[in-house]
Amino acid sequence: MLATLRAIAESVSQQASLDSALACFVEMVKDAMKTECCSIYFADYSQDNFVLMATRGLNPAAVGKFRIGFTEGLVGLVAQREEPINIAFAKSHPRFKLSPEVNEEGYNAFLSVPVVHQKKVLGVIVVQQKMARVFSQDEESFLITLSAQLPSQLAHAEIKEVLRQDEFSHQTSVLKGVSSAPGIAIGQAFVILPKLDFKSIELKKDENNAEQRRLFTQAVAATRKEFNTLSMTLSDSIPKEALAVFDVYQQLLDAKSLGQNVEAQLQEGWCAKSALKIVIERLISQFNAMQDPYIKERAVDVKDIGLRVLHHLVNTEHAVKSYPKDTVLIANTLTPAMLAEVPKGHLVGVVSVNGAANSHASILTRAMGIPAIWGIEDLPLLQFDGKEMILDAYAGRLYISPSQMLQTEYLQLQHQESLLNDKFIAEQECDAITLDGEHISLLLNAGLDLNTEKVNTKVCDGVGLYRTEAWFMQKGQFPSQIEQENWYREVLSCYHPEPVVMRTLDIGGDKVLDYFDITEENPFLGWRGIRVTLDHPELFLDQLKAMVKANIGLGNLKIMLPMISGTEEVDESLALLEQAYFELAEQYPEHTIERPEIGVMLEVPSSVFMLPEWAKKVDFCSVGSNDLTQYLLAVDRSNARVADLFNPYHPAVLRVLQKVATECQQYEMSFSLCGELGGDPEGAILLIAMGYRRLSMNYSSLSKVKWVLRRLKASDMETLLAECLAQSTAKQVLRLTRNFMIEHQLGELFYTPNQAS
Repeated sequence: MLATLRAIAESVSQQASLDSALACFVEMVKDAMKTECCSIYFADYSQDNFVLMATRGLNPAAVGKFRIGFTEGLVGLVAQREEPINIAFAKSHPRFKLSPEVNEEGYNAFLSVPVVHQKKVLGVIVVQQKMARVFSQDEESFLITLSAQLPSQLAHAEIKEVLRQDEFSHQTSVLKGVSSAPGIAIGQAFVILPKLDFKSIELKKDENNAEQRRLFTQAVAATRKEFNTLSMTLSDSIPKEALAVFDVYQQLLDAKSLGQNVEAQLQEGWCAKSALKIVIERLISQFNAMQDPYIKERAVDVKDIGLRVLHHLVNTEHAVKSYPKDTVLIANTLTPAMLAEVPKGHLVGVVSVNGAANSHASILTRAMGIPAIWGIEDLPLLQFDGKEMILDAYAGRLYISPSQMLQTEYLQLQHQESLLNDKFIAEQECDAITLDGEHISLLLNAGLDLNTEKVNTKVCDGVGLYRTEAWFMQKGQFPSQIEQENWYREVLSCYHPEPVVMRTLDIGGDKVLDYFDITEENPFLGWRGIRVTLDHPELFLDQLKAMVKANIGLGNLKIMLPMISGTEEVDESLALLEQAYFELAEQYPEHTIERPEIGVMLEVPSSVFMLPEWAKKVDFCSVGSNDLTQYLLAVDRSNARVADLFNPYHPAVLRVLQKVATECQQYEMSFSLCGELGGDPEGAILLIAMGYRRLSMNYSSLSKVKWVLRRLKASDMETLLAECLAQSTAKQVLRLTRNFMIEHQLGELFYTPNQAS
């Protein structure tokens, strides 16, 4: 069963168009279930009905024409119930509707399951048989399993089809993702090459047959050279018999085997990549169908050779590529290094297939003020390269090949956005004081983007979170103590005399060092933050000494410990800090060595309930709302599938934040918040109402939050908070906060697109 399921899924995903994918699906399901009819219907929400999209067994002339209402017949009933229907005599069911145009009169047995994706019914699969019988539980289970796998395969095929049609019709297509860093970007797609496989290659034809033949020949030659190099490298370390495998690979590259087959496809007009894809996938299928295990294993060799040739083909195309001046960067999974490679001033927007709006890479785009969308699933990346697009990171939409009218509309929206931003900048050096006189310290979250650290220090009241791990991530090895000291000294001097809260090394989760591999099945619940540094006291002591030495003569350093969950971690950290202090005092008797204030990050739920203990041991605490939300709601914040469940406005999160503020005031302990929530004007309002007077955020959020706070009273915020804490869903909370902003003449902050969605 599993092999059959896998074969169907792979065959569907490899099809060149949506129609061929659906035709392949119904044919293979009909054969696999040994039944007489299989059909698939798609939901058309614009007309409230289902359309027959493919069939093997019904009237083929009805495909694309026959429609049945959402509330009609057995197909409509399956969708309404969102559960299978399995009956022996379909005609005897009260909801059966006879439709002569599809020629189903001869069928009795009926099994149907819904196709559901992200809580929405996309369609219905139906299998039928003339003999009256109830399909077995195994057959029903098989179809249910297929329906669960089908949505992503169909989504992939549908996107490919839409993009292919756009190339000929010049129509705009729209894809939906999760809004990450707000804003609007208009530019040209630059695709970062994904990990290549043949699924990412779309079948395309090319009229320049000679050029495609030249590209293929060049790629084969490069692959031959690669195999020769590998063979020579390994010749001294493995037996000669084992090296014979490279001779086999060279033979497979010969014109009589791979070359001849690809040449035939090139003659039919396919481009080099498409021709290679067709040949390799056909060969793999042939080898996989063999009974002999040895011959079957050759499918792996064929795939390896094919991918190596493909790699050289694609690299040749991309070798001469340069970043456009208006680059919309598109990647399978965004990394900070990818952002750093784009020339300064060229990057206007970012789209990432994987990841989510609260991953660290996403936080980096917000820190840079670059609009970004996350979690657009199943993008055929290479097909986007070079296309004009509009990225609407307010609504989470990506427009491919936009019309001139749409571009004009978004240019106007960009202009309005720019005018609003001018208002923020005009007041960015003013104090953040509410209308009723409450002074709020707005601090900077820094360290993610090493190229933009030199900010206007008059805009912020210091640094509330300096991420020291960014320096470690830039290096190819652990930095020395003197290197760290120089880095920290530069940062402390830059913001002096304002405070700088430096977080000790916080790696793990989605923050990795190339030279310090941490491989875990569940990294966010694993070895990260303080757990790593306490297990490596030599690294921790080096960093603490570098920080304390950098602070000599300045005195504006504060140290914060990440991922604290219990008192033992605090005690061990304080003991190491004390050791660092005494060793430095002995080493530098001529200097006055200050003991900096030390605090803990409240990220782990257990830490929130330890505030009475923290008040006796440390000087301050700061809420890391991103991780605290993740752990409270049990949502991996870098997982696009559950991205919509990550919501810091969830009543449980707000109530925990209120508890922290209340208890910190009770124990007379300094407290702040350094998560993304503080950089959202609506979040800042609720936090101030709770009693937070120190909020740390990305540079791009500082002027906007300051502008908003200067137009409101803290007393009005407290009234709003009381209402929000009484709500039971995040949606209700956000409705209240939005209405509050509109009532106080701050509605212009909300994005209101004119175009239909």
